[in-house]
Amino acid sequence: MNVLRVITGVCLLLGLSGCASPAPHYYTLITPAENAPSAIPPAAFVLRVQPVTVPEQLNQPQLVIRKSDGEIVISDSALWAAPLPEEIRSALSAQLERSLNTTDIRELTPPPDKPVITLRVTVQQLDAWPQRHASLTARWQLRFGADEKMLTCRSQHQIAVTGGVPELITAQQKLIAALAADVSDAIKSRHCR
Repeated sequence: MNVLRVITGVCLLLGLSGCASPAPHYYTLITPAENAPSAIPPAAFVLRVQPVTVPEQLNQPQLVIRKSDGEIVISDSALWAAPLPEEIRSALSAQLERSLNTTDIRELTPPPDKPVITLRVTVQQLDAWPQRHASLTARWQLRFGADEKMLTCRSQHQIAVTGGVPELITAQQKLIAALAADVSDAIKSRHCR
């Protein structure tokens, strides 16, 4: 009788392990920093990158992938390392710090000798189509100091994708870099592209 219980238990465990889902993969939009020192002189300002807003259907711990024009798939095996709005904010902040040679002070007290440029981003669309493309549409605002004007701009970018999830993530990282380049240009020129 005990042997029968042991065999039944082993069969049950083997059956359950066969039903286990694959281990999840965690992804980030933050790209590795380059080791070379910046040739850009330090900026005369600091940044404050506000929390990013994303559409609710994208605000998931899992990667949201388009399957057709009206159907999306929420992947159980491809997860963001942090909530998507924070992934976008952190990646954008890192890109801007590198390209402008400044600091994102976020919630810190600003230094008395440098003005603060505040960035607020609303992602309107971040599509991921395996074997097709990844695209980003975002509205964003720059405030050049407390008493200065506010600039409202829109960015739209698309990148071809020939592979699956890893290639989609790489494309989305490039989309964030393109958005950061738009913001960086607007900070330097004080107008939208």
